[in-house]
Amino acid sequence: MARRTKQEADETREALLDAAEQVFLERGVARASLDEVARVAGCTRGAVHWHFRDKLGLFLALDERLLLLQDELARRLLCNGTTNSPLRHMADAITGAMVDLEENPRRRRLLTIMLQRCEYVAEMAPALQRRREADQHVRAKLREQFQMAAELGEMSSAWTPDRAALFLHALISGFLYEWLRGEADFTLSGEVNNAVRGFLSCAVARPGTAPFC
Repeated sequence: MARRTKQEADETREALLDAAEQVFLERGVARASLDEVARVAGCTRGAVHWHFRDKLGLFLALDERLLLLQDELARRLLCNGTTNSPLRHMADAITGAMVDLEENPRRRRLLTIMLQRCEYVAEMAPALQRRREADQHVRAKLREQFQMAAELGEMSSAWTPDRAALFLHALISGFLYEWLRGEADFTLSGEVNNAVRGFLSCAVARPGTAPFC
């Protein structure tokens, strides 16, 4: 009986998170109410307070569901590539991470909530800090790849690893923001992938290096 009770509690918690995802996406975090979340989940407001205490607790629990693009990209950059070219490995890692995101509607909804449907006021500092740390981590991994490329003579002398990592990260972040708005007529796996590979091939790579298309 106790096992069944725990199962029911877990199911209620997941239903509330699903409902919060829907309500936060439609109304934004600031305008959403716990009453709305409870109604969509088919629960009482008391159930929301029992599982999450308040809207901040609900928001932070929802944030834990999200696999950030930065974290996915950093993981792929750490994996051993099948090529001796750091720039090609970087291009393939970015492409893989973007395709995974594009094919996962839930991740897109969660990213939209976290990046475009919420204002990071003081109490939301843990979620904001997570994003900042993820940005710093993936930029460091990009810098490492560019450093290896420079040591192998694969990079143009016009770029430093730090500058190249900064510009590439900004390129990806900008495209991601526009894609999440839902108004752009491009795809991550198509035009954005081509833009990233074009940047690596034309701007960063040493002249004469094979393109990464």
